[in-house]
Amino acid sequence: MAEIAARYGRRLRRFLSVRLRNVHDVPDVAQEVFLRLLRVQQQDAIRNPEAYLFTVASHVLHQHALRRSSDPVSIDITDAQDEMAFSGAEDPEAKADAAGKMELLERALGQLPPRVAAALVMHRVLGFTVPEIADQLGVSRDSVKKYLMRAAHHCRKGRTGRALSE
Repeated sequence: MAEIAARYGRRLRRFLSVRLRNVHDVPDVAQEVFLRLLRVQQQDAIRNPEAYLFTVASHVLHQHALRRSSDPVSIDITDAQDEMAFSGAEDPEAKADAAGKMELLERALGQLPPRVAAALVMHRVLGFTVPEIADQLGVSRDSVKKYLMRAAHHCRKGRTGRALSE
């Protein structure tokens, strides 16, 4: 197995880096591929080690993607509160207004799917770009755009009183 790792390790890492959304996952996924190769009982029976290696890598990538898609996405609402905090004087009216807005935001976010809510907070409150959100959530840029459109639609419905009371 050491020979396969030495011979194809660089190509495997390149193969993984092209297919993974987060390049920081490449070493972990590569390690999992090599661990699976070490578990093979009859390594002499492998006729084409390169093809076998990349087949195993494809399976590991698929399982990694399934795990990532089922991971819950969470954004701490206190981060959003800190960003939205009133930075002016201790004006009670402004504090009450900010508290009301935060309550509406929390209610609206609670009605959205986790990834949609996370994308909205990351974009509008934390100032992330679409590519940054895609990297953080492990989804495509098009998915992030759809999440943001869905969140905007939900918020527009909320302003007319239909979505937040449903």
